[in-house]
Amino acid sequence: MSKQYFYGLPYFWRGGYIVASCGDVTVEHLKAYLQNQSSFKK
Repeated sequence: MSKQYFYGLPYFWRGGYIVASCGDVTVEHLKAYLQNQSSFKK
């Protein structure tokens, strides 16, 4: 973990997950987006 600052206050940044509504997007578009995100981190 690395120490970061948010509004001048220290906090610890960690990788995580989010669950959100995607509106009018197809499952194929979501899968492609997620695959691109995971390959970006490598």
